[in-house]
Amino acid sequence: MKNVLLVIFLLTAFTAQAGVSDYLPAADFRDGWAYDFEPEVYTPANLFEYINGEAELYLDYDFVKLATASYKQKDDESLTFTVDVYDMGSPLNAFGIYSSYRRPDLTFADIGEQATISDLNIRFYKGKYFVQLNAGTLDEAVIDIMRKVAERVANDIPAAEQPAELGLLPDENRVPHSLKYIANGYLGQSGFKKTLEAEYKNEDSTFVGFIILFPDQNQAAESLGQFSDNLKKRDKLKNATESSVLAETSYQGKIMAVVHGSRILGVSQYNNESQAEIFIEKLKAVPN
Repeated sequence: MKNVLLVIFLLTAFTAQAGVSDYLPAADFRDGWAYDFEPEVYTPANLFEYINGEAELYLDYDFVKLATASYKQKDDESLTFTVDVYDMGSPLNAFGIYSSYRRPDLTFADIGEQATISDLNIRFYKGKYFVQLNAGTLDEAVIDIMRKVAERVANDIPAAEQPAELGLLPDENRVPHSLKYIANGYLGQSGFKKTLEAEYKNEDSTFVGFIILFPDQNQAAESLGQFSDNLKKRDKLKNATESSVLAETSYQGKIMAVVHGSRILGVSQYNNESQAEIFIEKLKAVPN
């Protein structure tokens, strides 16, 4: 009995203390394969050295650490792939990064919480981790190996509850796979952080619904006021009160936004104003 308890303790301790590098496959994860380059670790201080053009995106989502390694087939070194495991600090941030790459027209798979698969990469998230596998060549054998590796990595990562924030926007009429979490700069506003967004479609119209989260109502109202001032300067503001904004821009189309508790609730890219108003009323029913 003591031995069983010791094993359980050790497994629990490993899961609790596992670092991001522990989820990378070993060099000999499969016969005939080896490291192309050995594991490397990056932090917020040097992430730009690995993904210079995208580092700011990951930092917006409170990136913690990245472990990466590349693998090659010994008999044919042109067959390579890379595994990147990102510790994003929380399940919400991991979903946010994943959702920034996700599009409804991609192929999806049940790897981790969800995965997208294309000709050259596999991306998925699970717990606080976002994982990306990139093929070095268009070869079905590489993609097949990558999928098996992705499933293995996903199985090793401990499960976590899905963030409650992902349930804030209604499911009805929502375009599948369109839900996103944007951590910073929504609608081009530095004050609009922590935003849930999704596309909606019914028989005669489409629109985008969003919820922006704030610590309290004062900050929500202040941010909406700054948004209103910005729109007015650009001659995009149609109407505004202390708690609501109506606007139209070339990129987001028509925008309707209101302060409700510690949130800004809104609709953009709509044609039917009454439908937009009905949607916002639905959002008001979601507890703050």
